[in-house]
Amino acid sequence: MVAIFVALMFVCLVLTDLGIEKWNAWRLSHPVPARRPRAAVMAYGLDAWCQVPEGVHLANQHTWVKPDPPSRLVMGADALIARAVGPVRRIILPKVGEQVIAGQPLFRLEHKGRAVTIPSAITGRVMAVNTRLVNQPRLLSSDPYGYGWICYLTPARVEDTTPSMRFGEEAVMWLENEFVRFREFILGQISPDLALGVTSQDGGLPAAGSLGELGPKSWSAFEANFLRRP
Repeated sequence: MVAIFVALMFVCLVLTDLGIEKWNAWRLSHPVPARRPRAAVMAYGLDAWCQVPEGVHLANQHTWVKPDPPSRLVMGADALIARAVGPVRRIILPKVGEQVIAGQPLFRLEHKGRAVTIPSAITGRVMAVNTRLVNQPRLLSSDPYGYGWICYLTPARVEDTTPSMRFGEEAVMWLENEFVRFREFILGQISPDLALGVTSQDGGLPAAGSLGELGPKSWSAFEANFLRRP
């Protein structure tokens, strides 16, 4: 009996060792992805709004730029603008041939008697504009990086275009933080009894078009805090 017990113990130890080796081999072949810093994406359900398409660079003024070889750039408003303003009534586009300067007005969004002016991130000449936005301004909020593009621009100096902008994971992280900042901005502009009307139920993310529920002073404050930064 003792011999049988010892044999069984030996078999159990061998099977345990084999199991551990197999587990370690599987773990090495299935690495756990690096966990992103716990920013807004987990707390406020921002994942869908903070996906930045490949090749798109984000500027401080919440415009986006994407190189269009050989020497043009396509530009538009990022997801924060699309979410904050929501479906607008009118978009004032730049004019073809117009020379725009970085930090100066590029296009204007109007909604219910309120407006924000979005500055250009690039100095250059406008080569084409998205005329579909004249009759379908909602494209900007529904598809900001696609059908909602604003214009094509030829930069004055190609070397000054995108190096100072964010792209890839850096752009995603920055946009997440900007959404958190926008949520705090909205809550600071309204009284507590109105808070539920401008925030979603998905953890507090501001509802689409929440800025449209606020007065002209809030629009001016939004422009000063989010769009006029160097």
